[in-house]
Amino acid sequence: EHRVEGERLIEAVRSALQSDGGLVSANEGAAIERGIAALQTALAGNDSRAIKAATDALNRVTESFASRRMDASVQRALTGRKIASLEG
Repeated sequence: EHRVEGERLIEAVRSALQSDGGLVSANEGAAIERGIAALQTALAGNDSRAIKAATDALNRVTESFASRRMDASVQRALTGRKIASLEG
């Protein structure tokens, strides 16, 4: 279970970086890449606790990036729309 979660997280983070890498500073990008490398190392070692710890660490290091991606996505969705069209 931890292995699958870790592998999915790596794929999701890489995809997000490819799509929205401009939202990441050089320092943050380097920290994310270190987190990915640490998780890959844990996955290779096959220790469930190490995989979980590395997955949690990568989640923490990508929280700000994920938040900025969400904000940018909402902003793109709302651009050019009138408030009246958003009211239900």
